[in-house]
Amino acid sequence: MSTTTVSGGDPPSRGFDTPTLDREAAALLHAISEHGGYAYVSMAVLASGGDIRAAEAAREMAWEQLHSGPWHSVLPVWRDAYSMACLHVARHHYGNGEFLDALRVLDLGIIMGGTLLRKDLDSAIEKVSEQTRRSVRVSDLGNSEHRLVDREFDMAEVRSFPLCSLLSSFLFSIYEISIAKFH
Repeated sequence: MSTTTVSGGDPPSRGFDTPTLDREAAALLHAISEHGGYAYVSMAVLASGGDIRAAEAAREMAWEQLHSGPWHSVLPVWRDAYSMACLHVARHHYGNGEFLDALRVLDLGIIMGGTLLRKDLDSAIEKVSEQTRRSVRVSDLGNSEHRLVDREFDMAEVRSFPLCSLLSSFLFSIYEISIAKFH
């Protein structure tokens, strides 16, 4: 769970607008139940009422369906189910001021989810991103436990590498590959 707190701007409202989800939820839940997703439907109904545990359970169920076989064999309804669950989970995080967690979940919804709720996911990302820019301080990011590299670099050592030798060895490797390809 994120420890990001609201430090500027207006506090987040109940969440973000999801007009497509609001309009299509009943039909989507019916389609999911027709494909054996009775447990998912039960959790999704609870999630729509604000139950974060149910939302996480629904997301996990949809995730399992997405990974039950080759990507092309997954029914599109399960992609949309995953998007729906991501919106519920992200709404919870957003309401708690956990904007980075909300963005992470929405991002996964876009990557793994279906097309039905794409506009809702996109608009939610826009709203959460705006709130994140208002609330996350740069100093908070500097203390992050996540680093791009696992050690500090000695810039003097890096500058000591001759650039031309690095570039020439790279070009030589490309040359060897192209020669091997044509022989």
